[in-house]
Amino acid sequence: MKILKWADIKKLSAFFILVLLSACAGPKPAEELVLAKVALEAAKEVGAASAASGYWYRAEENYRKGQEALKSNYNYDAREFFIQAKNYAEKAENSTRLKKFKSGESYP
Repeated sequence: MKILKWADIKKLSAFFILVLLSACAGPKPAEELVLAKVALEAAKEVGAASAASGYWYRAEENYRKGQEALKSNYNYDAREFFIQAKNYAEKAENSTRLKKFKSGESYP
């Protein structure tokens, strides 16, 4: 059995640190951030905060978590949060529009 020397341990440690850091870092999710923000604004315009509060809350919460992850340089996590925020915001907007249409409040 081979005994590791101190220099080998240092190299191995540096390799693992590099792998761990590269897992968090990556390209900033700029496109996902913009799409989530636009979807939230569109949902807000139709009144989703009151008409579809569940979806609206989830959209805002995921957007907030995405911003926090982005500040901490957890770009992969931020990307996932922004995608979820966009999806929930779109659901909130669609649900609100459908409710308003069914009640006769507005047209599609």
